[in-house]
Amino acid sequence: MKLFGTRAVRAGSFALALLLLAIAALSAVPNYSARLSSLPHISSLTENTDSAVFSHDARGLESQYQPFLDAFAAGKPAEFHAALAIFALPSSADWFAKHFLQDEAPQLNKDYASELSGYEQALLRSMAAVPPGTRFHVRCTIPHPDPTFHMQPRAGATVPIAEIAVEHFVCEFSPAPKLKRGRFSMYVNYVYVDGSFRYIGTGAYPFWSAPEEAPARSNPSTSPGTSSGTSPRTSPQK
Repeated sequence: MKLFGTRAVRAGSFALALLLLAIAALSAVPNYSARLSSLPHISSLTENTDSAVFSHDARGLESQYQPFLDAFAAGKPAEFHAALAIFALPSSADWFAKHFLQDEAPQLNKDYASELSGYEQALLRSMAAVPPGTRFHVRCTIPHPDPTFHMQPRAGATVPIAEIAVEHFVCEFSPAPKLKRGRFSMYVNYVYVDGSFRYIGTGAYPFWSAPEEAPARSNPSTSPGTSSGTSPRTSPQK
């Protein structure tokens, strides 16, 4: 009985040690949401970034993400928050007024501010799953097949009055060096305005016509998406 009791004590001590290590690991994860809440909204920072010009292709899009990824690796929330602002539409109120009916544009502009915040939070949730200081690389590709071939826009969705050249990319974010966890992908919609890609939603359609969110499937290139007014969804990869 004494031997059994000794083993039980050791097992209990080992379990307690594992629990303490897990708590310490969770405590070490930066609380980015709390830090970002005190910073200016991402849409208000575009005047400081709209002079940048990136090539109108996948390599240009990857380059556009690089300052954000560098600032994240350095653990500087104010800097990566500002760096991500390059993806916001410059003068978004004017842009929506140009492309949508007059009575719809103001609400779309408000919804867009929420979409931007949701996109930032979705990125950070996925990236925070790795140890602080981890550097990410991004690879952007045009999806095949185009998911709009298999999915319809939301019924009754807002329709632009002027043509919008929406561009779709699958963006795969990978930690370097390679880790067991941390790799994820997002299917993102952009418009190319003033020399930069501007975020307008995730999934098969931009946020103003995104269908209701469906259950996730195994293939991230055909099942990413978000319903209007919800946070963008990421697809973790092994």
